[in-house]
Amino acid sequence: MQSKKVGLILGLLLFFIFLIVPVPNGLEPSAMKALAVVALMAVWWITEAIPVYVTAFVPLALYPLLGVLTANETAENYSHSFVLMLLGGLIIAKAIEYQNLHKRIALVTIKFIGSNKRNIILSFMIATAFLSMWLANVAVALMMLPIALAIAAKEESTGKSTRKFSIALMLSIAYAASIGGMASLIGTPPNLVFAGIISSLFPAAPEITFFNWLVIGVPLVIIILPVAWLFLIRYFKIKGEVSGGIEVINEEYTALGKITTAEKRVLAVFLFVAMGWIFRKDIVLGSFIIPGWSDLLGLSQYANDTTVAFIGVLMMFVTPTGKKENGKKTFLLNWKIAESIPWGVVMIVGGGYAIAQSFKVTGLALWLGEQISFFSELPVFYILLIIIFSITFLTEINSNTATANIILPILATIAISSAIHPYLLMIPATFACSCAFCMPSGTGPNAVIFSSERISISEMAKAGIWMNFITIIIITLAAYLIIVPYFGLNELPSWVK
Repeated sequence: MQSKKVGLILGLLLFFIFLIVPVPNGLEPSAMKALAVVALMAVWWITEAIPVYVTAFVPLALYPLLGVLTANETAENYSHSFVLMLLGGLIIAKAIEYQNLHKRIALVTIKFIGSNKRNIILSFMIATAFLSMWLANVAVALMMLPIALAIAAKEESTGKSTRKFSIALMLSIAYAASIGGMASLIGTPPNLVFAGIISSLFPAAPEITFFNWLVIGVPLVIIILPVAWLFLIRYFKIKGEVSGGIEVINEEYTALGKITTAEKRVLAVFLFVAMGWIFRKDIVLGSFIIPGWSDLLGLSQYANDTTVAFIGVLMMFVTPTGKKENGKKTFLLNWKIAESIPWGVVMIVGGGYAIAQSFKVTGLALWLGEQISFFSELPVFYILLIIIFSITFLTEINSNTATANIILPILATIAISSAIHPYLLMIPATFACSCAFCMPSGTGPNAVIFSSERISISEMAKAGIWMNFITIIIITLAAYLIIVPYFGLNELPSWVK
């Protein structure tokens, strides 16, 4: 509580200092005011002086009063297409949770792969990562945790020393939930923060589509996930069979019963939405082109991924479950369930877009780029390494969405001043926002696992710091081996001007 009070005062102090100090040469007064607001928000986000979601509303209150952006210009960021896409994705995910389809997918995966201790951990990681591509990673961690605890308890009932296995199993859920979210555009909010900031800072830039992100996100997850599994089983020296673990899984699966009509229908809607996202735009595979449905229908200038998301949302609300309650027809989703989605996360993304717009409109982005032009003297590899390292450890004490909001506009200016393609710095940085494995405060899944009381902070930190360094190396290399070849980042694009 004391740190929050200090953060509240420090944030306000910095805000007023930026407002009263002389404006540096080459910087517009409105840009200095925008910088004051960003400093205030950064401190409040890091210290959680007030709820992180509330801090996201600061631009709505201060930008118009300070003459940075008009009220309408500021508010438009909170209803940005990508903000609404995230909202639609969260609602669809809530329907999947409501019909319990996510648990069936997880248990089927674990039954298929799991047998000994190493395979049980691998199966938990695969199931958690896949679900985290589509659902909130905290929700996935919360769903997987009771199953893992039941297996750990069954193992302990044999009287064997199983602490290392229990810790590894807990961490496998936390790691996989964070890693899986990197795979898709809706997997974790920082991904959409990146896409929205690009469209805000560079309106002429090509659209970041759902498929674009899958092409770089899925390979990265395919690389990091098995590496994380190997690290866990070697670090904790996991081997041998699980005493009764498979019985626990079978009991959980049997308790679900046969797949219901509602589960089949929610799966059908989900697959429809996923295919709608993937095949919306033309997919170019060398000389072969798979035409996108929006191009075939002549709607490429009208429809986007948000359109697909809300078609799916509407389908969830109008598709019957096939059963009745109190004599009334029920549907895959109802508003009482839908309103329980984490609305605050959506607003944090909107707040980030407002920050990015203020950087552009006031000229703050250009000025910052000039001040940090010394970065251009460093090799790109070292710039990437410094950025990814810094963000990975900053995210240990700050919301990953808030970190993306603060850092990504600055990285865009660094890239331009260094004559580097913005994607080359911004995409790896976005991935790094999901790679905090040391502290319970680092990510939601870390906090969920810590709440199980099966692992201490020191145990989480000792293993997590190694995972942090592993992901730093992998993401840095992936920038060269995956991101550069796919986007063609060898030169500054024309759309940045």
